[in-house]
Amino acid sequence: MRKISYKLILGMIILVSVTLGSIWLYQTVFLERNYTNRIVDTLKTNLHEAANLYEAGDMTGFEEYAENILISRNITIEVFGIDGMTTLRGPGGMRGQMAGSKVLKGAYLDELLRSGEALTRTTHPRQNLELIAYSILIPESEIIITGTIPAEPISETVGILKDQLVGISLLLLILSAAIGTFIARMLLKPVRELNRTVNQLAEGNMDARAEVSTKDELGELANNFNRMADQLSKLDSLRKDLVANVSHELRTPLGLIRGYAELARDVQYEQTDNRRESLDIIIEETDRLSVMVDDILNLSQIQAGYADINPVEGDITADVQTAVSKYIIAAEDKGIELLLETDKDSEIAYYDAKRLQQVFHNLITNAINHTDPGGKVSISVESLVSAVRIEVRDTGTGIPEEELPFIWERYYKIDKSGSGAKGSGIGLAIVKGILEAHGSKYGVESKLGAGTTFWFEIDKNSK
Repeated sequence: MRKISYKLILGMIILVSVTLGSIWLYQTVFLERNYTNRIVDTLKTNLHEAANLYEAGDMTGFEEYAENILISRNITIEVFGIDGMTTLRGPGGMRGQMAGSKVLKGAYLDELLRSGEALTRTTHPRQNLELIAYSILIPESEIIITGTIPAEPISETVGILKDQLVGISLLLLILSAAIGTFIARMLLKPVRELNRTVNQLAEGNMDARAEVSTKDELGELANNFNRMADQLSKLDSLRKDLVANVSHELRTPLGLIRGYAELARDVQYEQTDNRRESLDIIIEETDRLSVMVDDILNLSQIQAGYADINPVEGDITADVQTAVSKYIIAAEDKGIELLLETDKDSEIAYYDAKRLQQVFHNLITNAINHTDPGGKVSISVESLVSAVRIEVRDTGTGIPEEELPFIWERYYKIDKSGSGAKGSGIGLAIVKGILEAHGSKYGVESKLGAGTTFWFEIDKNSK
């Protein structure tokens, strides 16, 4: 039995069966005993009340009380002398079921004389009716007061209940199976929908989504599954972009390396200067490939959570100056003015200097690559109350407004044709991962044709 629906139905039947079994156990074992005990308690209580009246000499009250309990509780009272001879029979003459002096003998009488009371079951001498008899001895007046109540209604009541329980049990078992089937279908509908969607995703349909029809835990599960499917769809799209972008980016340097290597081998073998120039290009393209591979590895580590971030106290202004100095020549070669703006010579903050250098590298390189000759790239360091704000501004081409929400995504390129922007779209994803690992605020502001500003904040105090 593997289907949950079958298990639910079986569970309902087992629950009802256990409940019915408990009722049957009570009916057959405890009900008759409890009912008998209750009848006996009632008999004893009423008989003691009658004995008190008799002992007090209130014969009128005694007879009226005996008459009342005969009518209301079917309890018959007899009064005997200690020798067992009847002195006063039940009220109203011969009405009621009386045990008579027959019960006052043997072990019952011995128990009564020894302890002052006795209880037994007996049979009516003429009506063949089972009775419960209880007797009280009044030593001062040497009187025995005996009360009897029929026991037959107890067995009849239990028998009626048992007969009714048979029909109720069959009805409840049928209802439990029907209700279990209904609940199983109702509860498992979202599960079947999820299963259908999972199969579609497994077959490659990345647009498959589960229908959310409830607001309970299963509905929440369906919503979470759809969010997961959205992420899988996005990852699938990014994977395709990765293959396309990386293939494109790797093909160019690999082609150059192969071409210049063949040129140095076949044509420039004895031309020292030309061969050196070709080898320099090969080395440059190899370095470019190495940087690209490092970027991919860094991004993979950051996204997988394997990149350790160890913030320590440091002079962030000095680190920014160091980073900017590395790109002065590259900016001059392109005809771009590279500026550093700080309001303090030194600013202490807590950060991982090695990882933050990757952020500086990616943002400054990105700004230079997207700025035309004659433009300007400015890096500023501003002291805030609890953080240091760093901005990288350029006067480049800018980013279309509709593209801004996506620029931090892995392998996303604004110019997907490859005709404009350089790189594979990994740099900003690395920046995002490192800044989020620092717990930093970050963002971008851009206007098409007017330039772009990337900014982030590093806390002055350790967390």
